[in-house]
Amino acid sequence: MIDLRKHSSRHLETKLVLPIPETQRYDREIHYYLFSPPQLYVNRSTYTEERILHKFQSHGRYSSPEITLEELLDEQNALSPLTILRHYTADLEKDVTSVPERNVIHELQTIVNSIRHENKACLQDCKDMVKLGMSNDLGTTLDAWQANMQSLCRILRELLDVIRAKFSPDNRLMLAFLWADEAVSILCEKHAIDLYMTSSALQEQMPATLTGLLAFSREEMEYRSEQDYPSGSNNPETVQYRKAVLKKWTQSALYLVPEISRWPKRVSEILAGTAAGIAMAFATLTAIFAETTFIRNSLQWALIVIIGYVFKDRIKEWLRLFFNAVLPRMMADEISSFLSPKTNKKICSSRIKLKFEEPDTLPTMVKEIRKDKNNPFRDMLPKEDIIHYMRDLVMHPLTKHGLEREKFPRENNFTLVTRIRLDDFLKEMDDPNDVVFRMDPNADELDQLNSERVYHLHLVIREYAKKEDLDVYSHYTIVMNKSGIVRIEQMPLL
Repeated sequence: MIDLRKHSSRHLETKLVLPIPETQRYDREIHYYLFSPPQLYVNRSTYTEERILHKFQSHGRYSSPEITLEELLDEQNALSPLTILRHYTADLEKDVTSVPERNVIHELQTIVNSIRHENKACLQDCKDMVKLGMSNDLGTTLDAWQANMQSLCRILRELLDVIRAKFSPDNRLMLAFLWADEAVSILCEKHAIDLYMTSSALQEQMPATLTGLLAFSREEMEYRSEQDYPSGSNNPETVQYRKAVLKKWTQSALYLVPEISRWPKRVSEILAGTAAGIAMAFATLTAIFAETTFIRNSLQWALIVIIGYVFKDRIKEWLRLFFNAVLPRMMADEISSFLSPKTNKKICSSRIKLKFEEPDTLPTMVKEIRKDKNNPFRDMLPKEDIIHYMRDLVMHPLTKHGLEREKFPRENNFTLVTRIRLDDFLKEMDDPNDVVFRMDPNADELDQLNSERVYHLHLVIREYAKKEDLDVYSHYTIVMNKSGIVRIEQMPLL
């Protein structure tokens, strides 16, 4: 299932999570059909397909490892990044060159990512318990979370003290421990407050637990201030910026290395050269025919040469359209791969194609989903402009990486995030604010209403896999005005 959310006032963001196979590859097709009102003029007459393609920006990464706090703290769990970090720290205490720096930093980042993922899951569980009135289970969950996080912070800071005694303050390894400690502290403070606010409806049943959450949050805030961490500042701008920096640093351990293929450009150049060569051959043969048949510089000779050059340009364009129609997969706009940072092997391969569609050429299912059942006169109105963004994905198995089963990465899911910039759709929109007058229903006078001029963009998403018998659609309405996205509404399919 592809999730859609508002990333900013001018950006949509979709997220697709796919499992990384162990033995067999599999395919996915992703289709985005973006319908826009004709008065916005986002069509092939005003924009090239290449320009629109640049509005779709994607990046791939591993999904955050799914490790519970109990599994993270379990010393017998050999896959726990905290257990691995303990072993690394013990080795570094004996010999500062015994462990590669990158390995230690990776485990620190993984600990923070695991905590962030587990905190989100815990928060959702608590929300569900509050809705169901499960105060006893909720209290147990909150107490367990706080106890586990306090234990984790204590262990991490004990390891930090060991590293502090062996390395200088400006050493990269030392800085990595400090950054991880600060990131964990921020997560503890924020999540304790989130849990408190979520559970406050049941405060009477567990006052001590909720008071403990607030105290824990305050302790972490004071701890960062004592350690002189940037996020311990009283300046909100500094704190927010620091949070963003730490989040990007910790999640960089999940990023996959993108590799853009030059093949589409090379194929495009070869086909363009072929088309130009055929067109030039036609013009040359026409000129030879004119030379051998008519008197040089005669009217007939000039007409034949002119006709030859006119058709030369047309032949180039016809051949370009022919190649684009006959060889769609070779003519992909972008071919790329996401590589594992450890093995440099492919995790996922991707082929992208974007084009403007005509309403009549759309698949039947997409037409039915987009049909506006509230407007029986839709066929009398100007047709919508349609952008069709296609991405073919191939997930490659881990056995191709040359790794033994026990050395497979903890991260077993691939996340593809795509951001869609909508700024081109805003240029032709009217100003958002408007004043409307009507008769006041409760008095014999005019009533002034302030209204906003909004536009509706429709996004139909299809996820398809023939071998898995998967064909899932979703439909969203993006309500926009001149300032950007107002809201996103999920629509019924049929």
